[in-house]
Amino acid sequence: MNPTIREERLKVATVLGGQIFLRHLAQKETHAAVLMLHGFGANGDAFIKEGDGLANYLSEMGFSCYVPDMIAHGHSWPHMSRHLEHSVHDIITKDLDKILEEIERKLNGKPLFLVGQGFGSVLLMSGYARSERLQQLTEGFIHFNARRSTVISGVTHSSLSRLFWRKLMPLMASLRGDVPMHWTGQGNQPELLSWYKTGLAWNEGDWVDSKDQFNYGAALRELSLPPSLYFASRSQSYQNHTADMREFMRELGTHNGRLMILAKGDGNLRNYNSMTMLQHDDAWVDHFPVVLDWLNERIRQVR
Repeated sequence: MNPTIREERLKVATVLGGQIFLRHLAQKETHAAVLMLHGFGANGDAFIKEGDGLANYLSEMGFSCYVPDMIAHGHSWPHMSRHLEHSVHDIITKDLDKILEEIERKLNGKPLFLVGQGFGSVLLMSGYARSERLQQLTEGFIHFNARRSTVISGVTHSSLSRLFWRKLMPLMASLRGDVPMHWTGQGNQPELLSWYKTGLAWNEGDWVDSKDQFNYGAALRELSLPPSLYFASRSQSYQNHTADMREFMRELGTHNGRLMILAKGDGNLRNYNSMTMLQHDDAWVDHFPVVLDWLNERIRQVR
């Protein structure tokens, strides 16, 4: 890591006695803050890997980067367990608020941007739909391979893929106690079955909270969203179908959104997936500069 970057390791208390492990990367002087939230089968290492991740890049460019491991992921506590009672509803209504409180202590009027990987983007948008404070502070979103739904008119996911992800993976999880996402190359660790089931329910159903029936999709369409930047890999897989990314962008309602496809055929250095688009060293000269330029443009507009 660049010696000018300081890494602060924090523990953020949350519901049921849990602790979120939160890494804060920053130089002495910063001009904006960025919260980065990982998706299924991942942890904060998605953004920090051997010094090559997006958080490392942006912290070198003068951004204050906050990278949490959500409960049961990475170094957060409690660890993964089939008996863990910590729901997606808890993340959206409690955990994100706690993380935001920690960021606000050091924000000092600087702009805040939210970055999501996969289902992490769905969690961030869900939190945004509920939290007036998050709506007031957020100046923009950046999404990497984000998708909520897998049901799109004219696009058919293969029956074999659907069988694997919707039937076989939950069956293996019932035997193991967790969903082995890391076996599939879609992440770097297992996933909680309860969280995975929520994702499945939202894949082919309404974006509605099962606990209190809050309709996230409807709420977001009523809001004026800040500008958003979307990155998608050119993939036809069940987990990362390009059309699903476009649908996620569309269902958020009318907003200033820009979508970029990352693939060799589209002028990039390589074909990226959900992990490599955030941590490969080629990304430093490929699309990370696009992220930087977009952020700096937004900062100039809000000042």
